[in-house]
Amino acid sequence: MDEIQKTDKIEEVTKKVNEVLDLSKIEDLIKKNEIEFELDGQKYRIKKPDFKQKQEAYQKRIEKFTELLGNEKYLLEDALKKMYLKRGIDIDGMFKKTVQLQKERDSFSMKLGELIANKGSESEMEQYRLEIERVNREIQEFSMKRTVFLEFSIENQVLIYTYSYLTSMITEKLIKDGDSEKWVNVWNSLEEFQQDKEKVSNRISYYAAFIIGMDADV
Repeated sequence: MDEIQKTDKIEEVTKKVNEVLDLSKIEDLIKKNEIEFELDGQKYRIKKPDFKQKQEAYQKRIEKFTELLGNEKYLLEDALKKMYLKRGIDIDGMFKKTVQLQKERDSFSMKLGELIANKGSESEMEQYRLEIERVNREIQEFSMKRTVFLEFSIENQVLIYTYSYLTSMITEKLIKDGDSEKWVNVWNSLEEFQQDKEKVSNRISYYAAFIIGMDADV
């Protein structure tokens, strides 16, 4: 894939992310550690992974890394970074900038959370919402560039696998249960998640990635 194709792909993915992300969902996450949304008339809920789920995902991560490390078709990130650096592309610089932006976003999120908890003024909350939106756009740009450039590295393939595995475990849907309703798992396995409709799995994946990405233990 040449540089023009990479840039086009980054812009396309960023556009899709912006189409599905909703700042009101960020507020749900701040208040309840979960995100609820509706798609095609079906209500979904994505909750932050608990300790057991994170431990299971960690074991799966080890297994996948060991598997790919034994396959000569895949390269480690360091090898790819050196190749890109020779062409003037600083992948580590992108990562450092992303980390700085994430800290900035987390600071804004905490302040927004405090305003929500203390019933602050709507104008102040809107200011922080706009700042979070701005920082998120910058994070997306750097993250997408880094992801595309390192798409086929062993570490990235393992990360995608881990996020997919966690997403398949932490996503629920609301169903009728007699005269009441209850939340049940959307998928019973990673394989079911991978085979699901693109529209459903893509929307859920974006929200799940946001939740998982905010958890430092994952």
